[in-house]
Amino acid sequence: MGTTPHPQGRATGRRDPGTAVPLRAALAVLGALSLAVPGTTALAAPAPAARAAAHDPAPAQVAVINGDFRDPAFTADTDTGQVRGWTVTYPYRYGGKVSGHPDKVPALLLRNRTTDDHTVSQRLRGVRAGAQVTVTFDDSFGGSPSCPADQVSEGQPYTVQGEGGTREDRRTDARDRGWHLDRTYTFRASVHEPLLTFATTRSTGSWTCGPLIARVRAVQVPPPVDKTVPKDRLPEPVAYYGNEATTPKKVAEQCASGAAACVFRPDDAYSYRYYDTARTVGEAYVNCTRNTVRHDRPVVFGDRTLDSLSQSAGVDRLSNPQDNLRQQFVRATGWRWSSSSDRKIGETIEPGEVSWIEAQAGRQRTEGWFLTTGDDPDRQYRMHVTVDGPSLSLPDRIYQRTGPMTAAEKQRCRADRPSDTTPNGADAPADSNDRGA
Repeated sequence: MGTTPHPQGRATGRRDPGTAVPLRAALAVLGALSLAVPGTTALAAPAPAARAAAHDPAPAQVAVINGDFRDPAFTADTDTGQVRGWTVTYPYRYGGKVSGHPDKVPALLLRNRTTDDHTVSQRLRGVRAGAQVTVTFDDSFGGSPSCPADQVSEGQPYTVQGEGGTREDRRTDARDRGWHLDRTYTFRASVHEPLLTFATTRSTGSWTCGPLIARVRAVQVPPPVDKTVPKDRLPEPVAYYGNEATTPKKVAEQCASGAAACVFRPDDAYSYRYYDTARTVGEAYVNCTRNTVRHDRPVVFGDRTLDSLSQSAGVDRLSNPQDNLRQQFVRATGWRWSSSSDRKIGETIEPGEVSWIEAQAGRQRTEGWFLTTGDDPDRQYRMHVTVDGPSLSLPDRIYQRTGPMTAAEKQRCRADRPSDTTPNGADAPADSNDRGA
């Protein structure tokens, strides 16, 4: 269990020449940065001049939980306890003293002692669907001298894949079993919080004979805000428990179990205000007379909130004012669930014109995450939702409109006045002496 991963080699600190990726120019100036959040690792954003030279959008840091595999801390040469933030069936970590890494950081073995599941995975939190993500990591040959001869001569195979991207085959450096630093992998996320997975592709030889990875970091270029999605077809909610996908219903029930069971965290970068499509309110008044018409018109107008939970998942908790889920959302956003307006407008309609009222609602769309409270990332429920409703700060627009009649309205105005036919004698002159029977 305490086998040193590099009994015959040395740490060379070899830098990956890399493959051509869109962020390569920007990543050239990136350095390792330890975030203030405990247990997370990310890259520093490049200098503005470097971004301008590369013609790339500014990459944003991705908080990889426990990307250096230090948590929980251990003092022995090796450790088999669960690794915070990562899904590993049988974790096996080498400490910095024996990993052979030039920076003496811990390393994680991509092999499993008990099953055929040789994967190590984590969901990249804060990454949106459509984002371009570049992952940087170090790899090395790991294991004892009893590794198969072909792995010694050719390097140890493994794969890396981000959800939405292609799975890439990689090999560790076989020349001297040294560390290959700053390897990169780029993909475009197909879901919010895509799953990043490393996996061994061969299981021959001792279970301790497998690739090592260390210092996993990431940056992303977030997608632009899409303001074309209509309010009655909001994006489907996604839900997770730790790194595992789950149903929105399950997370909603967990959050609704107590007033403080969850908090809502808005994603301000993808929340915005807008004016809805104008719609006609009430009737159109058609002035067929020869005179100007003046009168007071009652205008009643209202708007309501729509949410992705009820639209796509059949979960109506946000529509219930007494539900804890609704109250958690309102505490975070100060949301106004509905709006109404009841007023009178003085209208002046000239002869041969039509008058009508149009309303354009001021709305706001908020995206964000419901998160269960607590600091254990492996036991945290998370759910992404979208809510669209009356704006708190953008006033509705009421348009009083007048204009010429349509062809149909003109035809109606020229139509004869409805009247019954006159009985017999209609074509005879009136008789002034006829006073009736």
